[in-house]
Amino acid sequence: MNFTNLDLIVVILYLAFMLGLGLYQARRIKNTGDFFAGGRGFNKFLMMMHALGTGTHADDPVGVMGASYKHGLAGIWYTFIYLFVTPFYWIMSPLFRRARYFTTADFFEARFGKSLGLLYAIMGVITFSVNTGTLLKGTGTIATAVTQGAMPEWAAILSMTVVFMIYGVMGGLIATVVTESVQGLLIVVMSVLLVPFGLSAVGGIGGLHKLVESSKFSLHAAPSMAEVTIPWIVAGALISLIGIVSQPHTMEVCSTGKTEFEGRVGFTYGNFVKRFCAIAWAFTGLIVIAMVASGKLAPLGDQREAAFGTAIRALLPSGFTGLMFAAILAAQMSTLSAFMVAGSALLSRNVYKKHLNPAATDQQVLLLARFAGLLIVALGVLFAFWVASVADALVFFLALNTLTGVFMWSGVLWRRTNSVGAWSSFAVMAAIWMLLGPIGAKLHTAYLPHIAWLGQFGDKKDLAPLALSYLPAGIVTLILGSLLAKPLPKAILDKFYLLIKTPVGQEDKLVEAGVDVVYAGQTKPHPWETKHPVAVNVGGFFIALAVSFLFLGLLYLVSRIGS
Repeated sequence: MNFTNLDLIVVILYLAFMLGLGLYQARRIKNTGDFFAGGRGFNKFLMMMHALGTGTHADDPVGVMGASYKHGLAGIWYTFIYLFVTPFYWIMSPLFRRARYFTTADFFEARFGKSLGLLYAIMGVITFSVNTGTLLKGTGTIATAVTQGAMPEWAAILSMTVVFMIYGVMGGLIATVVTESVQGLLIVVMSVLLVPFGLSAVGGIGGLHKLVESSKFSLHAAPSMAEVTIPWIVAGALISLIGIVSQPHTMEVCSTGKTEFEGRVGFTYGNFVKRFCAIAWAFTGLIVIAMVASGKLAPLGDQREAAFGTAIRALLPSGFTGLMFAAILAAQMSTLSAFMVAGSALLSRNVYKKHLNPAATDQQVLLLARFAGLLIVALGVLFAFWVASVADALVFFLALNTLTGVFMWSGVLWRRTNSVGAWSSFAVMAAIWMLLGPIGAKLHTAYLPHIAWLGQFGDKKDLAPLALSYLPAGIVTLILGSLLAKPLPKAILDKFYLLIKTPVGQEDKLVEAGVDVVYAGQTKPHPWETKHPVAVNVGGFFIALAVSFLFLGLLYLVSRIGS
């Protein structure tokens, strides 16, 4: 089915609606607390949609469907590697809410000092740029495949970028979260929509099993494939657990709810909704295999990431294609606007205010924040042209977060961790990762082909050996550096740990102890958190763990139906 004028009208109307909705929220922005944190007043539904919208982008189905087209159902692990990490979100979220920071750079400065705060601000900007580039890459890939070139890459990227930047610049996080409440629902509906159309095209679930070889229904690839094998999955899950705490948008996604409980429910179960969407994405990858086998589609060859766009074009009728494309733009815009707001906080507060103009007023910081996101977008465009594929970008992003995630976990769990250990760990891990990973591979190919070991783990299939090359070295260096150097002053550590241990609603204790609170926002506690803290913490974790197993069981059941 070609991309018709009706589809174009649907896309234009959707973009106009989201722009209007986002701009309408701009009237609520009065200060930096509103712009960066929405007053910390979002309810559970908005927090779930915020987590879903920020964490779900069109490069997810592009990567998953592409990997599923090549490897079968095992391709789901490009996003399912977070499945058994998700229960830990229930435990992590309150720490971010209690920290009462705007950015993760605030955390690093309070725990380790100004130099680590600046390091994280720079790393956060780089991470947001990598994410932005990945999203733009995915948008361009889909636009080309869906419209068969009728909508050029630049047109899709430009129209989307203009809309999210306008409402993001004007409305900050409030506009972002409110628009995500619409876009999140659209993401779910449209993720599932391809499956019934696809099954109808291949003769139902029975026809799917007849057309697709049985090995493609395995939940992991064969060892000879290297990618999405069991070692690859385990390494990806470990890296994800370490890196999730230092993803620069995690502070914002966890800490902007009314209470700690809103943060727990939003971050944990918003991401479980994404796990549900992933099953539909992987299944659609199998449907594309079946359509190729039946002759209804031409083989994709090396262009596996065209599977998503090809499925949209081949399966959906006119109007639905435009709605799906609108959903893709929804997924991109919701994430990009959240990244832009969080990135602007790093640049305006943790770079400009902290290091360039300490006397800047709240309104001056707010004015700069509205436009600081332009740098994130510009760097993202450069990365989009540099990276080879969406799957490569996803693996690049996974590893990047662990470089600071190791000592962020340690900074909470081990009091002896200090700035010397953190800096040493970062330097060692970054050097090994750059030399042996994707950056080293680029250097090896372009400039230094005679150095055989350079970039030897640079391919996305080498996730496990790359992790083993730099993670243990970084952890050992962190421990040695922290033990050999002088510990941080007791008074600083006492204030930091008191902050993250003091529940929302007990800010008077922090005031009495002389602990600085960056931004408290709403301070009314949730009654369950107050009356049953252990039951909520432990019980909630095990419930989430049970849900993770249910998702794995659902995936296995889906793989066996009709076989």
